[in-house]
Amino acid sequence: MPFSLQSRSSKLAPPVSRRRPCHGPFQPFRRELDSILSRFAAAALSARLGMVLVFAGLLGTPPSSAGEIPGRKHPVSVIEADIFVQRFKATLRLKCFADDLELLQGVEPLENGTYDSEELLAAQQDHARFLAEKIQLFDANGNRLPLKVTEVVPLEIPAEGIRAGELMNYTLGFHLETTYEQPPEFITIKQMIVAEGILLPSELKVLLKQEGSETPFLHMMKPDAPETFSFDWSKPPLAADASEAEWGKWFEEQREKTLGITSYSSVYNFIYITPREVRQEILVPIASLATVLQLPRADLSYLDISEQDAAAEEIGRFFTKENSIRIDGIEVQPRIDRIDFYGLDLRDFAVQAERKKISMANGRVGIILAYSAKTPPSGVEVNWRLFNDAIKTVDAIVFPYDQVEQTQFSVFLADNTYRWSSPTQRSLPAISEVLAQFEPAQTLQWPLVTTAAGVLAGLALLAGRKLLGNKVATGLALLLLLVAGLSWNVARVPVTVRAARLPELSAETSGEIFRQLHANIFRAFDYHQEEEIYDALARSVDGPLLAELYTQLRKSLEVQQQGGAVSRIDACGQCRKRATLRSHQHGRPPRFPVSLQVEPRRLG
Repeated sequence: MPFSLQSRSSKLAPPVSRRRPCHGPFQPFRRELDSILSRFAAAALSARLGMVLVFAGLLGTPPSSAGEIPGRKHPVSVIEADIFVQRFKATLRLKCFADDLELLQGVEPLENGTYDSEELLAAQQDHARFLAEKIQLFDANGNRLPLKVTEVVPLEIPAEGIRAGELMNYTLGFHLETTYEQPPEFITIKQMIVAEGILLPSELKVLLKQEGSETPFLHMMKPDAPETFSFDWSKPPLAADASEAEWGKWFEEQREKTLGITSYSSVYNFIYITPREVRQEILVPIASLATVLQLPRADLSYLDISEQDAAAEEIGRFFTKENSIRIDGIEVQPRIDRIDFYGLDLRDFAVQAERKKISMANGRVGIILAYSAKTPPSGVEVNWRLFNDAIKTVDAIVFPYDQVEQTQFSVFLADNTYRWSSPTQRSLPAISEVLAQFEPAQTLQWPLVTTAAGVLAGLALLAGRKLLGNKVATGLALLLLLVAGLSWNVARVPVTVRAARLPELSAETSGEIFRQLHANIFRAFDYHQEEEIYDALARSVDGPLLAELYTQLRKSLEVQQQGGAVSRIDACGQCRKRATLRSHQHGRPPRFPVSLQVEPRRLG
């Protein structure tokens, strides 16, 4: 217990605490069993079957599930939590059964078979502080948001008191509150309501609403299983009566914002099948990993930067051992490309994360496993074996070459192997030039001799009269005009009236040109030799931009270790392009504004 219980006096007992230690291994079970057997015995006697039912009560049938107390149909504690999240305050309204005072606060009946009313009310005050300690809220950075008890709804006790075994018929109410300085983007909730000796865990039924929305989030929480809720204050969830189209648009926007990762407590696996390798990029909550691995840390609530290297080694050993796959029937062991620790501000876990202290409540780990393939794979088998109480399902998105598939691994499935095969072995992607279509130039065949003779005939008429006389000048002009006419088809040269030009392109055609150029650039990096990569790029880029683009992309891909390459390509000559490109889409198409100007070049 995080705090001590005050001793209480009563009219029928000495002034010392009569509450038995509520965390002993058998005390809650014993009290519950005593109460159940006494009720069974009374019912049996009234039916004249006392001996039979008492014997049955002692031997009994096994509980319906492991750890369940006979006769108890719900966990040790069931708490309903209505949580209202506002921009600067969160309010919790809690309701639970009054028998939690017996199970968690050690209240016991008096010798006359009733509970001391004053002791019940005092224990309720203690229980309010207990809940404020055991229900924990964290901000996006994993900092604890302290809960303050603002109201305890008094237990309604009848004048005759409450008899032993009847606390289940009464409820307790509590109001808690926490404040913060900025509207939260995330709030993580964790409950630690655990009674020693009771195997069936407590449950916290969360109904959470965001200010400005009538649509709640619902979640059933078990002890030490954090759940993170996200909030968009610019566009909160729609009203329950919103149209299907409105809900579809809202969900699509949320999916794009979160990269398709809709639950912060779930495990995700992104599987890439490429001509040179197969890659698994696994995103797992650090709280889930802590259930299967020892992650030593000075502060149990955080994993500090200095502790992350040792944790990464342990995580790497574990996933290397548990995650071999088969490529074309051959078992291939993975190599660890990268292990990173993330907070909730994750935007693309393929990008190298900035190192910082990570909360155990809402931190996550990204593990990238690479499996080399000597030839382009034609068959791949991926098996998932990591399941426990914290990891029951794993959502997987598979990218076999240019395709996208979805699958799920689950503890409830008999076969957790994803199988992919191609009827023909894939070769390295073909890279072809993007041919430009032109409106041809408009030209004329210009007769040079005719033009020259015509010009000379004009000069003879204008200037030759004074020098040669009218008759001679006129005769010469006529002769030149005859030559001009006879030489119309002689020495003709083409003269461009309008140069060749690209036609006005539709948005669809422009987009197709961009897609081909974009695909060519990244397909070039499926090759391994530098000469092959450079030659492949040269099919879509030339001039000084070719060397610049090759250098930038090569450096970016090396720094990011094949993940989340961010390439910025500046203008060079008349061919200008600037775009931010992500190689990992994680199930969603790229959407970003691009201004693209293309200059056609003659090859060869």
